[in-house]
Amino acid sequence: MRRRMVSVIGAALLLGVGSVPAGARQEAAPANGLAELGLPEIEVAITAEAYEGIPESIEAGRYLITVTADESLEFGGGISFIRPEGVTAEEFLGALAGPPEGDGSESAATPGPEAEGTPAEGSEGPGAPPPFVYDSLYAGGAFAGGGASAQAVVDLSPGEWIAWGDDPEATQEPVVVEVTGEMPSDLTEPESGATLTMSEYDIQVTAGELVAGEQVIKVENVGAQPHFLVLAKGPDDMTEAQVEVMLEEEMAAQMAGSEPEYSDLNPDEDFGEGPYTPSQSNGTATWHPVDLEAGTYVMACFFPDVTDGAPHTAKGMYTVIEVAA
Repeated sequence: MRRRMVSVIGAALLLGVGSVPAGARQEAAPANGLAELGLPEIEVAITAEAYEGIPESIEAGRYLITVTADESLEFGGGISFIRPEGVTAEEFLGALAGPPEGDGSESAATPGPEAEGTPAEGSEGPGAPPPFVYDSLYAGGAFAGGGASAQAVVDLSPGEWIAWGDDPEATQEPVVVEVTGEMPSDLTEPESGATLTMSEYDIQVTAGELVAGEQVIKVENVGAQPHFLVLAKGPDDMTEAQVEVMLEEEMAAQMAGSEPEYSDLNPDEDFGEGPYTPSQSNGTATWHPVDLEAGTYVMACFFPDVTDGAPHTAKGMYTVIEVAA
């Protein structure tokens, strides 16, 4: 769990995009009925260096994404889809890569309009990422643990998309996918047991109920900014006040460049693994099969805020919930 916090916060502050939480993983893709919907499927094998199986061109539509992470990937691997706006896919990838090594630059390349260089007054953070980070369309994706598989249903509209790891530090080479044609008007919606709705700065179960066992969850973003979802199991008596203290201690250590000292909850010891759903933009929905244990969970988003670059958890975007037995 601690590497999840360090990875997500550090990458978000540095480059302004969501980072894959290392411990958020599903050991296998549960039986879920998604294959019975007849959706076109993209099967992706993820190695340390590459995504295998992603076509160069596909028709617009709703897709079942199945990813299998190589067993050599200690912290698993995932894939997420971005359609850049205001910059080309090449420019977007250049911004993710940052400046050439040794050129003396201190920050990533920022094609297109530049971001504010300092935080908003009274806030914390290194300054908001470039505007194209927020203008681009994030469709979501799937993440699997090493040696395991996972699935997600995502919508891919016409345009030039980038398939990547939802993490600036991901070692896989991103792939550009051309999506052609028109979006079908008769899309089939998968049946889900619970709907998790993300907005500024909140995550709530707005329909159905999270229960122990295998189920399909719908994740939607109705907020103005991109968001992603970390769902992590904590102690049964965990409270939001405890989570707030832990996040503040983690953030303070990150900003100081030191190891955190926890006064209560310790993510090294107190949290188990749970699902991670990659970044999504306003108006998007994805569907994910999950297998949950009963207990107390925290739902959180660490995407950097448009005002100051601080992770959304710093704005209070975390919720403690109960998963019923």
